Amino acid sequence: MIAPYLRLFAHPGVPYLLAVGLVVKIGTPVLSLALLLAAVERLGSYAPAGLVLTGHALALAVCAPLGGRLADRLGPRATLTAYLAAHALAYALLLLALQAHAPAMIGAAALAGATTPPAAAVIRSTWPHLVPAASLPTAYAVDNAVNELTFLAGPLLVPVLTLVLPVQGVVIAAGAALPVGTALLLGSRAVRQATPASPPTTEPGSRLGRLAGPLAHHPTLVLLVIAALGTFSFGCLRIGTVAAAATSGSAASAGVLMGLLSAGALAGTLAYGARAWPVTGRRLLVLLSLAEAVVLLGGGLVPGFAALAVLIVVAGLVTGPRDALQPVLLADHAPARYRTEVFAWLNTFMWTGYGVGTAVAGRLTGPHDSGAAAFAAAAAAALAGAILTAVAYRPTPGGGSGGPARRRLPRLRRLRPAQEKTEMRVRWCLGVSISSIIATARSA
Repeated sequence: MIAPYLRLFAHPGVPYLLAVGLVVKIGTPVLSLALLLAAVERLGSYAPAGLVLTGHALALAVCAPLGGRLADRLGPRATLTAYLAAHALAYALLLLALQAHAPAMIGAAALAGATTPPAAAVIRSTWPHLVPAASLPTAYAVDNAVNELTFLAGPLLVPVLTLVLPVQGVVIAAGAALPVGTALLLGSRAVRQATPASPPTTEPGSRLGRLAGPLAHHPTLVLLVIAALGTFSFGCLRIGTVAAAATSGSAASAGVLMGLLSAGALAGTLAYGARAWPVTGRRLLVLLSLAEAVVLLGGGLVPGFAALAVLIVVAGLVTGPRDALQPVLLADHAPARYRTEVFAWLNTFMWTGYGVGTAVAGRLTGPHDSGAAAFAAAAAAALAGAILTAVAYRPTPGGGSGGPARRRLPRLRRLRPAQEKTEMRVRWCLGVSISSIIATARSA
C-alpha cells in the first residue's frame, strides 16, 4: 500500500513542495478563526465580526482566478513575487485596522483576501510537471491529505496559541504563514523553471471565450460545477451534524463528528492514492458520488449518536477520494494554457458551493430539528453530482497539462494524390539502393 507513496517521495522536489504546501495551507483555517476572535474582541458583537470574515472570504474567492490567470500568462515566479509584496502591504493595513472601527476592518480584510497569492493553485498546477502521469493520483491524494490535516489541526492551534499570545498576536502568526510559504515556494526549482503558458489562439469572435478562460471549456466547467455540488453537500452536512448533535443532548459533540469526518476523509484519500483503480476517473467519480448520496441520506434516519458517528466516518471515506480525484481529472483534461487558473477556479467554486450549502441548510433547519432536512439536501446535491458526471461530463482526451509526456504530436500534413505517387517512387528507389548496399557489403 505504501509503495506508490515511496515512489512519489523518491522524485526530486516532492518532499519540499509538500512541506511548502503545508505551510501555505495551514494559515487559512488558523487565520479565519483568529480573525473572527480578534474582531469580536474589538467590536463586541458577532454580527460585524462575521462581516469581517465574510469580506475576507468573498474577496479571496472572487479574486483567486485572476491570480491564477496571471500565473499562467506571466509565469508563477513573477506573479507570486508581485502578489507577495501586495499582500504584505494589505496585511499590514489589516493589522492596523484591527484597532479601528468595523468599516475599516471589513475593507482591510477584503483587501487582504483579494491580494492573497495564488500559492495553492501554483502548487497543484506544478504536480503534473514534477511527477509522471502514473504518480499523479498519488500526488493529488497527498495534496488533499495535507488539506484535511490543515483544516483538522488549524482550528485546534488557535486555542493553544492564545495561551501564549494575545488574539492579535495569533492573527499575526497566522497571517505570516502564507507569505513565508509563498517565499519558500519561490525557492522551489519547479517554480523557478516554470515558463508562462502559451497564450490562447486569437480567433474571430472568441473574445468572450478568452475572457471566460477555462470556463469556456465545457468538460472543465462541468467538473467545476460538480466540485461545487460536493462542497454544497459538505456545507449541508456541517449544519446537519450540529443539529443532530444538539438533538442528542450535546451541541459541542458536533466538533467530534466533524473530526471523525476529517479522519475518514484522510483515510479515504490515502487509500485512493495507494493503488491504481481499474475504472476510468469519470466512472469512479459517479460511483463515489452515488455512494455519498446513499450514506448522507441515512444521516437523517439513523438513531443515536453512535450510529451517526459511524455513518459520518463512512461519509469521509467516500468524500476524501472524490476530492482527490477531481484535481486529477482537471490536470488530465483541462486546457494546458489554463493549468494554474483552473485550480484557482476550483477553489472559488468549492468555497461558493460551501457557502450556499450552509445557507440553504440553515434555512431548512429549525432550532429544534434533528438535521434530517440538511442531510437530505446534502444527499440530493451528491446525487445531482453523480447525474451530472454521468450525463454531461465528457472529458477530451489529451487536453490536459500533464507535462511533456502528454503533449500532442503535430498533426501530419495530408498529401495530395500526385504527391503520394512521388513519395512512393522515392521510397521504392531508396529501398532498392539500401538493398544493393547491403548485398554488396555481404558479398565483400
